[in-house]
Amino acid sequence: MDTSVLDMELVTELREIMAEGFAVLVESYERDASQRLAALSAAVMTLDRAALRQVAHSLKGSSSNLGAVSVAALCVELEGQAEGASADELNTLLVALEAANRVAVQALQREIDAS
Repeated sequence: MDTSVLDMELVTELREIMAEGFAVLVESYERDASQRLAALSAAVMTLDRAALRQVAHSLKGSSSNLGAVSVAALCVELEGQAEGASADELNTLLVALEAANRVAVQALQREIDAS
């Protein structure tokens, strides 16, 4: 597995602590991330830079807590670029973030299936 996608040490610890609850946590994260990505998309379209920072910050936190390090890293970048980046640059970051989220969720699902 690509270690840049998930913090496997954290994921393993969460799986051990939460047991069957880990699947619920992943499902909740997937739903939450989907809603936040939709909010980020709307913020990029309207160039609502304050919303971009806020939502990227929130997604960064939930992604970090679940070990989705690639998603969290892109959120940090988006949060930092929110003020000065062009709409095209923000959109490029958003597309990368959406792709990273898909990969992270798939990796988390594989962890559920493996347990």
